[in-house]
Amino acid sequence: MAVKQCYICNKDAIARRQYGGDGLAEGEICPVCYQPTCRFHLGTVRWRWRSSGELDSAQVCKECLRSYRHRDWDKYNRDWIT
Repeated sequence: MAVKQCYICNKDAIARRQYGGDGLAEGEICPVCYQPTCRFHLGTVRWRWRSSGELDSAQVCKECLRSYRHRDWDKYNRDWIT
């Protein structure tokens, strides 16, 4: 899903110059903080569903990934791997 802007690029002038608008077409809305994020500032998190034991993954923004905020995202139904 394409996004119109990246909130991390907007906060960091160096990243904005480095990436420009190149990653916006492959960007997504972060499911944790609901901010639009370009593909350069997304990271993959993986978990196992507690009910079925199946593995799953999603793309979240680097800020949620680095601060471990993604671990509070539906923690009762997911066992976090990364």
